[in-house]
Amino acid sequence: MALRRTKQPDYRGELQAEVMAAVWRLGEASVEGTRGELRGPREPAYTTVQTVMNRLVERGLLGRERRGHAYVYRARVNEADFLRRTIGERLAGASPAARRTALLNLLGDLEPEELHEVARYTRRIQRARAEER
Repeated sequence: MALRRTKQPDYRGELQAEVMAAVWRLGEASVEGTRGELRGPREPAYTTVQTVMNRLVERGLLGRERRGHAYVYRARVNEADFLRRTIGERLAGASPAARRTALLNLLGDLEPEELHEVARYTRRIQRARAEER
């Protein structure tokens, strides 16, 4: 059975998220540079990082260009958009009760100014929805 490739970027995977974070920190990175940025008890193998980065290119999350004998990778999405889509995908598959609980727990971890910003944004969404009716 052939695997279907999706046109939408795939935002799952812990190592993928770590690789993306390393590329955001570096701005642009080779496989070896990214590998050196990964934090944890063990540094993953070069070929593991290379495979992950190539998959991120296939999914539209990284871009790459050849420089000499190596590729240099750059993020094609910013960190905030990546996080929004990652959380959105996780929440979309959850029950309404689990989704509500998760969101309330996330809100509970925000600083006061962040909570005010969320409240302002919530009011703006509510007004826009009321106008649509």
